[in-house]
Amino acid sequence: MKRVGAARWAIRAGAVALAMGVAGCAPKPLPESGSAAELLYAGRCGQCHRPYNPRTLTAAMWDLQVDAMQLKIAQAGQAPLSAAERRTIIGYLERNAGHD
Repeated sequence: MKRVGAARWAIRAGAVALAMGVAGCAPKPLPESGSAAELLYAGRCGQCHRPYNPRTLTAAMWDLQVDAMQLKIAQAGQAPLSAAERRTIIGYLERNAGHD
C-alpha cells in the first residue's frame, strides 16, 4: 500500500512539474489583470521568476508552494512577505487556482 501511495505522489509531482513547464512555454495574461492582487503577485513573485498562471496548481498546492518559497525569498535577499501580502497573494491564487 505504501508503494502505491508513493507512486501516486510521484506521478502527481511529475504532473505538476510538467504543467508548470508547459505553462512556461507560452505565457498567457494572468487572471484579474491589473487588479491590486494580480499586481502584488506578479511584482513580488516576479522578482525572481516569471509568475506562474494560478491555474497551474490547486489552491492547496499554492498554499504549500507559497510557504516553500519563503526560504527562497530570503536566500534571494528579498524582504519576506508580510502577513497582509501573503493573505492577498494566497487569496488571489486560491480564487484563480486549477481544480483536481
